[in-house]
Parts: sequence; C-alpha cells; structure tokens
Amino acid sequence: MWRVFGHAHEADWEAGLARVTASAELPLQWVENPEWLKLCDRFIPQAKAPSAKVLMKRVMPQVLRGIKATAKEESCGAVGTLQCDGWIGENSHHLLGNSCNAEELLKQIIESINQVESEWGVIIIACTTDASGESHKFPHLVTPDCLAHQVGC
Repeated sequence: MWRVFGHAHEADWEAGLARVTASAELPLQWVENPEWLKLCDRFIPQAKAPSAKVLMKRVMPQVLRGIKATAKEESCGAVGTLQCDGWIGENSHHLLGNSCNAEELLKQIIESINQVESEWGVIIIACTTDASGESHKFPHLVTPDCLAHQVGC
C-alpha cells in the first residue's frame, strides 16, 4: 500500500515542504507543529518531517540553488532589466545601504550589469534607479527613475 521512502523521495518531500513554506508564507516552525506531525504520522508515516532548522539551513538553500540554476538556464539569451533601489540579499541584509552615494551606486550598477550579462547571459536593456544622477552614464539603456522617489511621499 505505502511505498517506502528512499533518499530521492525524502529529498522530493523536503523540497515540497520548502516550496509550500515559501509559497504560503508559513513560519519555518510550522513543520514542528504537533498537529502537523500527528497528521504525518497517521497518513504518511514513512515521510519524516524535517525540523525548522534543517528546513532553513539545508533544504531551502538547496531548493533555492535549483531554482536559480533553472532561472539562469531559462534566462540565457533573454533581455532583462535591473532595479537598484532597495536591494535585499538572500540573508535579508541590504546590499546597498542608505549611505550609498551616487558614485558607489554607479559602481554597483556596473558590477551588476556585468555579472548578470556574464553569469546569466541576459542582455540588460533598462535599469531603474533612485534618481541620484547616475542614469546619464547609461545612454544605451532605458533608465526610468523610481516613481516613489519622484512622488515625494
């Protein structure tokens, strides 16, 4: 009746839990919820629920690497845009802080364009900036200013 989970099934199960966690914006601790664990024990006893720590430290980064690899493969040869106001890294740290001046922002934009074009094979055609004056350096790109910086909220 029930198939025994092998390593491949366990990896698929964990990846599925990571995707559900992210897509439903669930807190990581949901996988340790006693009601969830009872449900798993009753209906899918061969499936071991990973801990929140395992989900965060091993499973989600693994799934993210797979998603990035697929995105890179599918994006190669495409055109793309960059946005350079409010970048946040995978670790939730801002890549460009408020103390960034126009010269530093220009340097970051150039590095980003080079990285995306060389590593992803994407041709950058536009870059939205925060209106700090660096956009005139890119006459070959469409460079709209960030609307929020124009409104003055």
